[in-house]
Amino acid sequence: DDPTNNDETMDRLKLARKEKTEQMVEYLRSSSSSNSQRMEVKVLYIPTAMYALRADSANSPGKQRQRNRADGKKRRNQLVQFIQEMFSKSDDDDADANANESNAVDITVSAVTLDLDDGSIKQPTSTKEHENDEGATTEFPKDGKDALTNWNPHLIYVEGGNTFWLAHCMEKGDWSQLIVDALCCNHMDLRDDDFRRPALYMGKSAGAIIAGKYVETATWKGWDDPSVVPGKSTYEDWKGPTSTGLNLVGGASIFPHMSDDWLELVDEKKSDIGDVADLYCLQEWDACCVEASMEDARLY
Repeated sequence: DDPTNNDETMDRLKLARKEKTEQMVEYLRSSSSSNSQRMEVKVLYIPTAMYALRADSANSPGKQRQRNRADGKKRRNQLVQFIQEMFSKSDDDDADANANESNAVDITVSAVTLDLDDGSIKQPTSTKEHENDEGATTEFPKDGKDALTNWNPHLIYVEGGNTFWLAHCMEKGDWSQLIVDALCCNHMDLRDDDFRRPALYMGKSAGAIIAGKYVETATWKGWDDPSVVPGKSTYEDWKGPTSTGLNLVGGASIFPHMSDDWLELVDEKKSDIGDVADLYCLQEWDACCVEASMEDARLY
């Protein structure tokens, strides 16, 4: 490989990251209810898919739950750290960055964990504590409904794991519409002096599948175990138009972890959910970015 091309690629990625970060800071400024230079990014982390119990595990259900929650907390903290670092100044900033110190924004990342199984809020955390500072929020939501409405998160991050357990818990608790409303700000009776910013949805693996129209793609590889769901314990139970996701991608379904190994399988199965245009196959590190206001979906 030509190292020059690699350097050019890295430079483009750094520039793109800087531009996206600046856009996000401007978004925070415009959506903030105050003019403070200290702003808060609210993250609602949903690890429900990874909380599913495994029948083949040597650990007891209690031990599995304990480990799953610890793993979820670790991943959540990694996400919080990444967001904090993304907004923080780095040594790679322009040489005149210090000259614009007066325009710098101090970003605090606050996060809570929501389990869709019982609607509980756990593990509240904040990267900084500014209890008496204007523009800093110290109150965390009391439950899942409060988190998706009054808390008004900037980011809803849905973790990977067992897609069927995630879909089951989402349906059991009637979470789908609340999540969609948080993303689109629909069906909210807002006062003139109130506002809601639409949240950004990010889903990994199972979290990506549930964002699509149908969750049937989770049956194709046979990786996820449907037996954890009462009354829908076989793959056949999850096929067809009754097993739907959030439908955030313009009617398309999502097949993550795509590779050449799955080409024949996808070619065989895709007709079950419609035309190939209605299926996004995402390889590792691929992202499907949807801009609702533009009715546009792009694969990266």
